[in-house]
Amino acid sequence: MHGRRVAIVGIFGALSFLLTFIEFPIIPLLPFLKFDPSDSLIILVTMGYGFLPGFFTLIIKSFLFIFRAGDGGLIGILMNFIAGTAFITTLYLLKNFVKLNNWINYVISSLLTGVVAYGLNYFIAIPVYTNQPTSQFVTNIGISLQVFFLLVLLFNFIKFFVDSSISHFLLKKTKITSFAQAKREE
Repeated sequence: MHGRRVAIVGIFGALSFLLTFIEFPIIPLLPFLKFDPSDSLIILVTMGYGFLPGFFTLIIKSFLFIFRAGDGGLIGILMNFIAGTAFITTLYLLKNFVKLNNWINYVISSLLTGVVAYGLNYFIAIPVYTNQPTSQFVTNIGISLQVFFLLVLLFNFIKFFVDSSISHFLLKKTKITSFAQAKREE
C-alpha cells in the first residue's frame, strides 16, 4: 500500500474504534447484541480503496477495541472481527466479480454475515458466556432455536445493512471513489 493509503487506513481504523463507543441494543430479547456504527467506516474503506485497506482498517479497529473490551471481552472482539471479515469479503467479491447492484450486494452480504454470526453465537459465545449449551440458554429465555436464529440473523442484517447504507451515502458525498479509481488506473 502507498503512504497515503496507509495513513487513511490508520485514520479510519482509529475513527472506527471511536464509533464503538456509540452502541445500543436493538433486539430486546437479546440485549447482548448491540449495534454500533463502527463497521460503516470499514465498509467505506473497502468500497473506496479495496479489500486489503478495508481489512487492515478492521484489524486496527479490532486491535484498539482490545483496550476497551466492553461487555463481550476478547471473544466478542474476535466474533466482531470474524463477522466484519465475512461481510467485507462477501461485499468485495460481489462488487468485483458478480457485479450486482450495490443494494443487492448489501442485502446478500448482510444475510450471509448473519448466518456466520449465528454460528459464532451458537458454538462459541453463548456456551462460553453462559456456561451452558445454547439450546438450554435459548429455552431459559423462552424462545426456540429457530426464533434465536431469526433474531441473530435480523440483528446482523440490520447492523450491516445500516452500516452499508451509511457508507454508501458517505461514498456519494466524498471523493473517495474517484480517488480509488484514479489510483487503479495509474
